[in-house]
Formats: sequence, C-alpha cells, structure tokens
Amino acid sequence: MLTLRQEAMQIVNDIPDNFLVELVKNLKNFQFRATNNNVIEEKENTPTMEEMRRFINSDTTHLDPKKVAAFASLEKWRKQNREFLRSIDLEKERAAAMEEKYGPID
Repeated sequence: MLTLRQEAMQIVNDIPDNFLVELVKNLKNFQFRATNNNVIEEKENTPTMEEMRRFINSDTTHLDPKKVAAFASLEKWRKQNREFLRSIDLEKERAAAMEEKYGPID
C-alpha cells in the first residue's frame, strides 16, 4: 500500500497547478464517500430496445430534425452491422485493452 500511496503522491506532484482545484474537489468527494461508505447507485442511462422502438415509432415533429436524422442514421448503421456487433467478445476486448494499458495482470 505504501508504494501505491507514493505513486499517487508523485502523480499529484506532477499535476500542473491549474488542474489542482478540480483534483482537490474530486479527492474530497471521494474521501467523503469512502469514509461514509456512501455508495452512489447510478441508474443505467442506456435506453432499452423497447424504449428505442417506441421512440422510433413516435411522433418526432416536436424534436430537432438534426437529432432525429442522426438517431435514424445510427439506427440504420446498427441494423446493417448487427452481425458484426454480435461477433465482438466484449469481455475479451476489455481484457485486451486493460492489458495494453496496464500490462499483464499477475
């Protein structure tokens, strides 16, 4: 734990002064949550497929046309690439990215 604390201190020492205010705010928030065992449950913001279908089939006249067109374009891309997206092993990709960034985990 001591080396981890030393590494954290070195990172803090290397941060430019103009970023320290934001860092201190985040650290205080983290310290408060850690000392109070205050676990914040975040609601998943990703819409369900049913919600997306309802949105696609809903009246979109009150929405920004650019946003509707962008969403339609994304939906079209998703349908065209359905098989490709299903073929991706997300856990394998995550593990590879973690190993690339942090090195092998022993």
